Amino acid sequence: MLNLPLPWKRGAETVAEEPPESSGRTPARRRGGRNRRLGTTDESAANAASARRSAERRRQRIAIIVGAVLILVIVGVVMAGVYRAYILPPRVMAGEVRGERFTMGDLVERIRVLQGIDRYQGGQVDLSTIPFQLLTDLLHAEILRQAAPGLGINVTDDDIEETIRSRFRPEPQPGQEVDDAQLDAEYQDTYIDFLTQVNLDDGDYRRIVEEQLQQRELFARMLASLPEEAPQVELQAISLGVDSSAAPEAVKERLELGEDFATVARELSGRDGYIGWVPLGAFPEFDRYLFGEERVDAGGQTVSNPALLEPGEISDPIYAEQTIFLIQPIGAVETREIEPAMLFQMAGTRVDEWKDDQLALGSEEGWVKINFDSNRYAWVTEQVRLTRPRVTPEPQQQGGGLLP
Repeated sequence: MLNLPLPWKRGAETVAEEPPESSGRTPARRRGGRNRRLGTTDESAANAASARRSAERRRQRIAIIVGAVLILVIVGVVMAGVYRAYILPPRVMAGEVRGERFTMGDLVERIRVLQGIDRYQGGQVDLSTIPFQLLTDLLHAEILRQAAPGLGINVTDDDIEETIRSRFRPEPQPGQEVDDAQLDAEYQDTYIDFLTQVNLDDGDYRRIVEEQLQQRELFARMLASLPEEAPQVELQAISLGVDSSAAPEAVKERLELGEDFATVARELSGRDGYIGWVPLGAFPEFDRYLFGEERVDAGGQTVSNPALLEPGEISDPIYAEQTIFLIQPIGAVETREIEPAMLFQMAGTRVDEWKDDQLALGSEEGWVKINFDSNRYAWVTEQVRLTRPRVTPEPQQQGGGLLP
């Protein structure tokens, strides 16, 4: 069949015979579908990356918060330890008398002062007993200060000044010509040097001197109240330290076997052991051995018990604080005049009894409070050890100590 190029077929044939484009580009419709698929994939990837970044930031924030909390906990523990070890203890009450408080810090400061004064005088404070004893002394001094007006004890500023001058003002030799102004200047220099070395101010030292003078006045009143005569026993005694290598029971056995009392006493203590005439009340720990004692029975009646020792008999070991005694009465009880040395001993004993009675009464009635134990004792001794004063010892100008 003839394929003639008829006019009405030319357009269709031309279209049919037209080859496809060879440019290599995808048709628009196909490109649009592919672009839509690529756009969805990119968006998902971006969302996933964003999610990962958000999760990472959350983890970092959590790590920072946890780290900060741990740091705060550690700092809190350290600060709590510092507070308990260094800030709280000095403020803790150690004792109180009718609202007048003594803190742990006050106790440390007073021991430091005592150490400084003791070293200034060439001594050495024993901290094994000082904290407990000094707290008791502080309470005793405050009880006496509050009771002084009722006891008729009146210590004036002039009394305090006179006492301080007697301790630090140089005393001229008899017949020596001196300038009072020069002595006063030396007194001021010596006193200020003392206060500087022991790290003490004038007001605090005057308070200490006031306490000493009040105790001296109490002692004088007790001394004046003593009788001229009293029942007495002639006595000899051997004293042993609690750390002595000599066993008290072995010493007693030697004496009972007939060894000379004075010889054994001199061997163990360096003294012959003779005490002299001892009145009732001079050594309370010996009274029941030498004079017997009175007690109240169940019916409320006073019963007298005889002395535990007969003349010449050796006592069992008698334990008194840091000393162990073995005593022997030489003769029977006699009423006789009290010797001056024993009067002073009896007055001192009565002062101690008054202090102990007042402390016991205050504790019972609640106006004395004590808050001190072994842990606080350890803290006090450690603080004192770390900050003990270093002073240059100087000889005393006059008799008498700077502390009792």
